[in-house]
Amino acid sequence: MMTLLVLRERIKKFYARYGVHIIRVLRFLISLAVFMAVDGSMGYMERLNHIWLSVGLAAVCGFLPNGAIVVAAGIFVLVHMYAVSLEVFFVAAAVLLLFFCLYYVFQPGDSIVLILMPLMFVCRIPLIIPLALGLTGSVFSVIPMSFGIVIYYMLKFVKDNVGVLASTGSLSMPGRYTQMINGILGNREMWIMVGAFCVTLLVVYMIRRLSANRAWEIAIVTGTLVNILLLFAGVFLADIDLSVVTVIVGAVLAAAVGFLLEFFLFHLDYSRTEYVQFQDDDYYYYVKAVPKVAVTQPEVTVRKINPKNQGETGDGEELFTLHQDMGSTSEIMTAGKDLEKTKDLFKEGKMKDLEDTQVLSGKTQPLEKAEERRETDYDETV
Repeated sequence: MMTLLVLRERIKKFYARYGVHIIRVLRFLISLAVFMAVDGSMGYMERLNHIWLSVGLAAVCGFLPNGAIVVAAGIFVLVHMYAVSLEVFFVAAAVLLLFFCLYYVFQPGDSIVLILMPLMFVCRIPLIIPLALGLTGSVFSVIPMSFGIVIYYMLKFVKDNVGVLASTGSLSMPGRYTQMINGILGNREMWIMVGAFCVTLLVVYMIRRLSANRAWEIAIVTGTLVNILLLFAGVFLADIDLSVVTVIVGAVLAAAVGFLLEFFLFHLDYSRTEYVQFQDDDYYYYVKAVPKVAVTQPEVTVRKINPKNQGETGDGEELFTLHQDMGSTSEIMTAGKDLEKTKDLFKEGKMKDLEDTQVLSGKTQPLEKAEERRETDYDETV
């Protein structure tokens, strides 16, 4: 456990130092995955269905804020919809515009969820999103999550019925509008997913805010079980097409991600819990204080240098003793380069001491000669 805690502190320190570049890389990877997923599942516009175009757009999105990435992904989807039919384009544009307006009014800040939710459905691990949002988000996080679910099922409906929607002979223009709208609003699987994921997010959110010990761990386990039960109920009662194995495997992976978030964000030492009580003129306060588990990185100091082993170690490598401030741990390591630097410092110090000695010697010589003259004059006088 100590090794994991030290690794966590190093990761936090690395992120604090290079966080800007890490975020840009993550935005690039997410954007690339979204563009490639859209091209792979739809790809109706042949001019956009090219890997290097997706890479170029993702590289640009790496330097844009999350909201701009969502807008770029929406435009990318609409261009493919336009290649299917004008009716599909207008319906999809109206749905996306409505979602964007409602989202930015009620819950600005989680915009990346709008594209992460469909991406997790493509990867068959959608439970990660409600579990992670329940641990790190708020009640209003259900808004972008629900919109992301609807967007995924809208794209899925277009993909499954592209032949009917693109044909001008099978359906008239009003018929295509009706087919598109009914396909979105009448999808029972979509509404079951929205309900199950919203309930899971709210359950996780409420439990993790409790003052009970291990609240986050209880929230993760409870949220995972609640989501599995709700999806199984949808499979057997509403007759939706879901793989039981996929649901269980996705739930296990989501729980693993939840425990990883708990380790980095809410790792507490419950054995040192303290209860504090105080009051002011208006209230009594009962406070439960639980300290975070934190360790400092080991400080390495040079204890001993042994330059006599240079001939034995070979290639100028030397042995020296390091003391690490982690209990009573100490190691003997080989580090020729560091020792060479140390020897250079010693040489520079010796040269400086020699120069100081010469300067001091030059200053003391006149004093010695004056003393000799006084002794000679005294002898002659006597």
